[in-house]
Amino acid sequence: MMEPNLVNDQDKTLYETEERSMNEVVDLYVEQNDLGRSEGRKGVENLCKLVRAMGYKDTQYFGQFNGGSIGDLIEFLEDNSGCIDAIVEWIGDSGVPEWKETLEAELEHDEDDEE
Repeated sequence: MMEPNLVNDQDKTLYETEERSMNEVVDLYVEQNDLGRSEGRKGVENLCKLVRAMGYKDTQYFGQFNGGSIGDLIEFLEDNSGCIDAIVEWIGDSGVPEWKETLEAELEHDEDDEE
């Protein structure tokens, strides 16, 4: 959406439009709708509300809560594989020892099943 900026040029009044970047639009939406918290259940709900506002709506309302549903996030992820790739990469880059230990144990379990 473009927001008009009022410009005075001598006695003329003109409207100049300045296009916002996607980051600016998202930041503004998050701020105006108090969706800034990203931790815990509230963070997941806020992300669901954001993707719902972007047009991703689960018609089955899976995991419904006030203002959205977990299904909205699933709809978004199904349509945007790059987001899934980014999450998987983030997991790999995170270096969380507990996750690494659990995945290594799963790998060992899978290797034992193959023998």
